[in-house]
Amino acid sequence: MNTQQEMTEATLAAIAKASTNGITTATGLYSYDLGPLVQLVPVVTPARDAIPRVTATDGNPYAVWRAILNNTSAQPSPFMGLDYAANVSKVSEQDFQAKYMRSGMGGTVTLDAQDFSKGYSDANAVATFQTLNQVLIGDDRALVGAQSFPLARPAAPTLTQHATGGSIGAVQVYVGVAARTGIGYYYGTGNSQGNSANTTFGSGTTNSLTATVGAVRGAVCYDWFQSANGTTWYYYTTTTVNTVTMTSVISANNALPSGLAVPDLSVNWKGTANTVPTINTAADNNSGDPTQYDGLLASLSGDYSSTGQWVQSGTANTNPSTFSSLDGAGLTLGGGSINEFNQYLFLPLWNAVKCSPTALMMNAAQAQETATLILGSTGATTFLNTDSSGRLNVTAGGRVGSVINAPAGGIEVPIEVHPSVPPGTIVARTDRVPFPQANVSNVLEYRALRDTYRYDYASARLANTAGGGPRVDYEIESLGAFVNRAPVAMAVLSNVA
Repeated sequence: MNTQQEMTEATLAAIAKASTNGITTATGLYSYDLGPLVQLVPVVTPARDAIPRVTATDGNPYAVWRAILNNTSAQPSPFMGLDYAANVSKVSEQDFQAKYMRSGMGGTVTLDAQDFSKGYSDANAVATFQTLNQVLIGDDRALVGAQSFPLARPAAPTLTQHATGGSIGAVQVYVGVAARTGIGYYYGTGNSQGNSANTTFGSGTTNSLTATVGAVRGAVCYDWFQSANGTTWYYYTTTTVNTVTMTSVISANNALPSGLAVPDLSVNWKGTANTVPTINTAADNNSGDPTQYDGLLASLSGDYSSTGQWVQSGTANTNPSTFSSLDGAGLTLGGGSINEFNQYLFLPLWNAVKCSPTALMMNAAQAQETATLILGSTGATTFLNTDSSGRLNVTAGGRVGSVINAPAGGIEVPIEVHPSVPPGTIVARTDRVPFPQANVSNVLEYRALRDTYRYDYASARLANTAGGGPRVDYEIESLGAFVNRAPVAMAVLSNVA
């Protein structure tokens, strides 16, 4: 039998093996309805969009500026008496520094992946675009919450026993707490040095407890832990306020919380996916990262050293911004507006610097709470928009786009929803300072030595490893510093339920 005949018989045998009675869907005679590549990554970066990015003119490890500080309260009387010289006004000058640091994301595309994507997509372009998306999101989060110095250690929490509401028996319970920065909330990079307290239940089987700790300046959330002996700790939960209720005794780590209470909370802890926070009562647990520049919240929480660098709160010259905490309470309505905006943001800023903030930065949770309170009151004016059919099609609902700063004389202050501001924190941001000869073109600024630059590495090769090559490795990054020239004109309201 010749070779051609062998091939023909083998082919006929394969066809016979695959034959069916007629043609059905099981025959497999169909194509693939392959649609275009769908990319479902939301990129909402209002902070990055709003903060000017300015190219630095000189190379230096620090962006440096000098400021004349407000010391009006320390000035002498303007009256000198007849035949006496006037008292000399006091001037306080301070240098400030913001360190330049690199930030960005890397990507890798193998040549095989590029070949296999031909006719469908451009693997290199898709990888670059997705890397850029994460760079933009990371920039937004860093501009708000990055911090190079550690948070202050929380005080020991206050523990309050309850005879109902849980399943805690007659046992001794230790409760630990540690605080996290904004960047720690979104990337799980670490928390502050922890502190703890304990309480003993004398009887009962339905006990619960409430733990409350004094607000830590600069913290946006708190990690809570539990122990039976004060040595072996288990993770209980994370809250965006400085209080928690524990209803049970645990002997293993709980899972990370999820849902509306802590949206976008990182599922990575110190670079390890799907792990829970840890507590270190002996030292800072990476709440501050020296590889980061200091973002907006850091510039409103850290003290400043003699050289003008931001350092841990409570260790140097007090930060001039306004800081308040609701300690787990919610916003309340009064006079058709929000009481806490006037009491903790608008009035203190007017008393301190006689100006009004440009905007209130808040999470969607607080924006919704504000709208619900104001629009749900009898004092709110509601307009029903109808179509040509009259009231057959009425548009319901509404939003509160701005509030009136009554202490400042009725200035309108917009409300901005920021996904990089965690729930429970509200920032009164000021973009313009109306001071004579202020010489401030941008109150807030990202000062860049190198801005949003793609760097391609040489071709890489790593034998016996999937993805080891041939491949293209690259980074999209920036080298810059965040500058806040007027923290005194801004305020933070924290621990809002």
